[in-house]
Parts: sequence; structure tokens; C-alpha cells
Amino acid sequence: MEQPSVIGLVAEHNPFHRGHGHQLEAARALLGPVPVIAVMSGSLTQRGELPLWDKWRRTRLALLGGVDLVLELPAAGSLQSAQGFAFFGVESLAATGLVTHLSFGCEARDPKLLLQLAREDFSPGEWAAALSGGLSYAGAAEQLACRRNLAYQGLFSGSNNLLALEYLKALKGHPEIQPLPIRREGTLYGSAALEKGTWPSATAFRKEVAERGFTRAAEEALPPALRPLCRGWCQAGLDLGAREDRLDTLLAFALEKGSPADLAAFTQVSEGLEDRIWKCRRAVSFDGLVDQVRTRRYSPSRIRRILWQFLLSGPDCPFRQGAQEGPQYLRVLGFTDRGRQLLRAMKHTARLPLLTTIQKDTLAKAPSPAFRRQLQLDLRAQDLYQLVTEGKITDRDYKEKPVMLP
Repeated sequence: MEQPSVIGLVAEHNPFHRGHGHQLEAARALLGPVPVIAVMSGSLTQRGELPLWDKWRRTRLALLGGVDLVLELPAAGSLQSAQGFAFFGVESLAATGLVTHLSFGCEARDPKLLLQLAREDFSPGEWAAALSGGLSYAGAAEQLACRRNLAYQGLFSGSNNLLALEYLKALKGHPEIQPLPIRREGTLYGSAALEKGTWPSATAFRKEVAERGFTRAAEEALPPALRPLCRGWCQAGLDLGAREDRLDTLLAFALEKGSPADLAAFTQVSEGLEDRIWKCRRAVSFDGLVDQVRTRRYSPSRIRRILWQFLLSGPDCPFRQGAQEGPQYLRVLGFTDRGRQLLRAMKHTARLPLLTTIQKDTLAKAPSPAFRRQLQLDLRAQDLYQLVTEGKITDRDYKEKPVMLP
């Protein structure tokens, strides 16, 4: 008997906007009104930034927007490069035992060319030669690919394409999941301007809200069902200045009590980057440090991720080790009624433990050291998120239940 189709997404949903809604509509237009499972970044994002709202609020928006079940992408995956982010996301979706299609956005006019590029393989020597000129990973990948086929050149102009390639590579180990690329329409990923009449970018929405509040442009970037909630949250206040001040203080203290050796042991630094960060550690702010350390090879996003990795880490729980272990559980953040049915099915199909609540003894009863490390990183990420955004820690991970919608 053929398995019913289930769409999987790997997302930030920071926040869910009309562009995300368009992707769901396009995917369901191809497969029918099938269920959707999203693996969503929790308390920290792949850009190395705090989400605009916490993971439970963002889960509620995703469910209202059409997702049926939201699982948390562990911080050990969300704070990695595109390769690690895609790997953690795909492995989590595959571990549900239900997902048949992975939907993702791309800028490519011909997705078949993306599929072809994902099958290309380059030797360690080729990579070393390409990186020796100081190129970033993405720049080296473009150089190698275009030497094979000049038709690949246009595939490196959009961030969605780069992430799509990593999804396709991660899917090689999961033939049971078919790729379902959806061409991105409207403004580019990361665009800083909300343009009327186009699909918005989450970056532009966040910038609009941060600088002008919940304006008409911000409202129109969201599906109608989400607007009242977001309006209320914005009116309740987003003290972004206080966030920056608290984060600057936390980072300054963490770096002063640490060392380059700690950076090397705890985070995903390479090529002596820990020494460069250490020399600049007394920059005036988190953003100031990023600006001083960044180079052609080391993007601001990579530097931000490394700094957050350091803040999360300790001798008992180094981020570097947690990132190498792959997802250890499926943390449920929220579901609709159809999502509840998916969870019932996952009791029989899931290949990783399901976490619907976290108890005070969950860490102590962890089935493996890898499970304990990964959950500890998630708990720390949420504590840091709340400390920076609210100035306090109230153990919300132990208190919040999954968001449930009818």
C-alpha cells in the first residue's frame, strides 16, 4: 500500500509571512491538501540572530498559516552553516517516518539544473585549491561548479538556491523523500525593503517593525489570519535596544573569562579564527565585534553563529561536539487537529524519541550523552533568548506545553 503524501519543511518562520503561505499553497497545488510538518529553528536562527518572537509564538503563527505539526530544529543544527542546517532539518523530517516530500524555495528557473548540480562531486584537492585564494565556502563552490558547467553560474545568485543545494545533498541518504522545489517569487531572500504587491522577505518585515513599528506595509506582509496577533505583540513592545545592550554585556563577560583555546574547543572555528576573535574581543558591541572580525571568507552570519555557539557552550557541553552528533529527538512545539493525528502515527513510525514536554528529570534520564548534550544546548538557547529579550530566566522550556490549534 502506497504511503500517503506528507510535506516536510525546514524553516525559520521569523515570522511566518505571505511568502511562506504561497509556498504551502504551491506545494499543495502539486500534491493535494496533504499534511505539512515543519522543522523550525527554536530560540536562535541560522543567521546567528535572535528571532523576533519566541518559538511558541512563531509556532502559533505557522499553525495559523497552514502548517499542521511544528517540530523544533535543535540549536545544534540551527546555528550551523547551510550544510549543517540542512542536514539536521532533513534528518529530523526523515526521522518522523512520515514525510514523503521535502518542499523548499529556490530562485532557479530550472530546478532540474539544481538537481544536476547537487549530484556533482569535488575532491578534497579541488576544494583546497579553491579555498586557498581566500574565497568563502559559497564562492569556492561556485568556482568549482562553473568549471564543470558554465550553466551552473546563475544558481549561485540567490540564498535560497544555496540552501536548496544543501537540502538536495542531504536527501541523498533518504530516497524515500522526494524533493519538491518551489520557485521563489517577489523580493529576494534577505531583501531589506518591503515592496508593495510582491511576496515579502522576513528580513524586510523585521526591519520595518524594528524601525517603524507595525505599519500598514508590515501588516500586508502577513496572511490576514496572523495580523491581529502580530499587531498585539508589536503594540505590547519590542525593546530591541535593551536586547542589544544585554547581549553586548553577556558576550563581553563570556569572552573575558574565556580564551582562544576555549573558542577552538567549543565552537566551529577553523584556520585560527579563534585568535582573530580574541584579538577583537573588546570591541564596543556584539555587532562591532562581528564587523571587526569579518573578512571575505568569514561572513557576518558565520561570525555571529560562532559567538552564539560560544555563549551556549561549556566544558560539559561544547557546541562543536553537539553539532557533530545529528538530531537526537523530535521536540514537539505545536500542532493542529490533523497534526495530532500525525503524532499518533509517529508513535509507530518515528525513529527518534518524541518530546512533547520537558520534565525536571528529563536531562537526568537522557538515554545517551548525545541526547543530554543536545537538549542542554536547547535549554540554554531558550534561557539566553529570554535573558536577552526580557532580562530574566523563568525556565519556560519546562513550563510551556505545545501550542494546540483546532
